Amino acid sequence: MKKFLVAVIAVFAAVSFVKADESFACGFWFDAPANIAKTNVEGLALGIPVIASGDMEGASLAICGNDQDKVTGFQFAWLGYNYAKSLEGVQLAFINVQDGQHGDFAFQWGFYNQAKENGVQIGFLNNGQNNATFQLGLVNINKGGLLPVMVFVNFGKDLFD
Repeated sequence: MKKFLVAVIAVFAAVSFVKADESFACGFWFDAPANIAKTNVEGLALGIPVIASGDMEGASLAICGNDQDKVTGFQFAWLGYNYAKSLEGVQLAFINVQDGQHGDFAFQWGFYNQAKENGVQIGFLNNGQNNATFQLGLVNINKGGLLPVMVFVNFGKDLFD
């Protein structure tokens, strides 16, 4: 186990010297390395443990958290959370938050899912603040849906139109 941890730390240290460009970014904390929060990534973003970047098109993978502005693609956090101001794609983490508008498709899978606009949510607690399309979970809050709160399943009001 110690050899594995040393190897992981060595890889992370080597990656820290890679300059973030449009096809690859590696972050260690919020705006570390410097100005990564302003970097737009088209490709792969790694968070060791956290990646906070600008717009993201592609895959964003992190140990603890992803924090991006506009996400078109996939966010995965192994132990923590995903945050996107705008989402068109998939979020998989313990906590998933989409704080703005989304594009054609938004899917969240986690313990707690929150979306400001419609999308599909699967989790223990789902909060669709404005008409989530479909929710599957123990508690489903959908202020603009057919019912404001439902147990197990809830649908958006526009789903059956």
